[in-house]
Amino acid sequence: VAGGLLMGLLTGWLALKAGAGQETIRLFAAVGVLGGFTTFSAFSLEAALMIERREIVSAFVYAAGSVVLAIAALFVGLMIA
Repeated sequence: VAGGLLMGLLTGWLALKAGAGQETIRLFAAVGVLGGFTTFSAFSLEAALMIERREIVSAFVYAAGSVVLAIAALFVGLMIA
C-alpha cells in the first residue's frame, strides 16, 4: 500500500512539476527504488504471516528457497547471455 501511494505521488509530481530529465528520475525512483520496495515488502509479509501462523519450517523454506532460487536464476541468465 505504501509503495502504491508513493508511486502515485511521485508520478503525479513528475507529471506536473518536473521538467527535463523527469523520465530518468521516474525510471530510477519508480521502477528501481519503489519497485524493489514493494516486491520485498510482499515477500517479507508472506514470510511474517507464515511465522505468525506458526509455520516456521514453511517460512524458512520459503525465505531461503526464494533467495537461493533467485541467485541460481541469475547465474543461469548470466550463462545464457
